[in-house]
Amino acid sequence: MERTPLFIGLTREVTFAGLPIMYLVVLITIVMLGFLLTRSFLYLILMGGFGYVALRGLAAYDPKIINVFIATVQQTRMSPAFLRGEGLVYRA
Repeated sequence: MERTPLFIGLTREVTFAGLPIMYLVVLITIVMLGFLLTRSFLYLILMGGFGYVALRGLAAYDPKIINVFIATVQQTRMSPAFLRGEGLVYRA
């Protein structure tokens, strides 16, 4: 049943322009923030193109890697030492 076209179509990652939605959100955020800081259309075009190609390759490798990163950051507690300026200290 897991190999039927209907099952695959209903369970695959939602994509737009070949990128999963989370990848597209990351791309738009980085490119637009950079554009607002630099005010350069050249930056907008080049970083949009390079970012799209890079994220498309990353999505082909693992479409869920950004979700894994977000879940890791949300579930890992921040050390009080970090807030005191002592840097990141990881303990078991």
